[in-house]
Amino acid sequence: MTRLGASSALNEVDFDALFGRLKLMRWQETSEYYLRYRTRYEAVLNEYAKLRTSREYHILEIGGGQLATLAHWIWGDIATVADLSDTCFESLAQEEVRTFRWNLARDEAPTDALFDVIFFSEVIEHLPVPGHVALRRLKDRLKPGRIMIMTPPNLYRLRNIVFLATGRRIFDCFDLPHDAGFGHVLEYSSDHLNWQLTRAGFDDFTVRLEEFHHVPVRRLDRVASTLGRPLRLLPRLRDNLLVVAFVP
Repeated sequence: MTRLGASSALNEVDFDALFGRLKLMRWQETSEYYLRYRTRYEAVLNEYAKLRTSREYHILEIGGGQLATLAHWIWGDIATVADLSDTCFESLAQEEVRTFRWNLARDEAPTDALFDVIFFSEVIEHLPVPGHVALRRLKDRLKPGRIMIMTPPNLYRLRNIVFLATGRRIFDCFDLPHDAGFGHVLEYSSDHLNWQLTRAGFDDFTVRLEEFHHVPVRRLDRVASTLGRPLRLLPRLRDNLLVVAFVP
């Protein structure tokens, strides 16, 4: 496969072609899910492209593996995926992506390997432990000076405000870590996530409020999302946090 230049931003045409291939693989979610959240995947990889040098990177992605697979296809990076479930491991192996199981909420890493980059996208909100516990475990798997990119949902996003005002539940039930997956059990504000990152030992990081536009599934939610779009000009009400953190 033709690869982009090592420090090039993503070309949208190239990304569309690769994303079309990606959604045909066997994942935990249906292909429609990945199409809905395409903007997030593109934004994360654009952020990563700005930070790359000309050499091959060793990537670890926690959960799923879509970002690591795309980086492998685009730049030839060595990709590894860790997840609680092995549902997508067979598909990933066919793409020469390494895999291992890891219950990040409960266990230390089952590997001594160190990585240049960790993708941690839409995962921390599923972990029923203080965020700094998981973040410290990830920091320990990064080489000195290397990068973690994460995109959790923003606690103060407009969707949550609407849910509270209309009596809809924001979070799923919270329990002790076990071998099954969890729903959304905890979300973070930018201030709270700053504290968690510092507590985990990161001292060089940025936390930005971003809007990765997607179309909600329910019709009423689609209407509310459209009507509320101007309000997302206020950073505090945007859907996502985008974190870039460096290991000391």
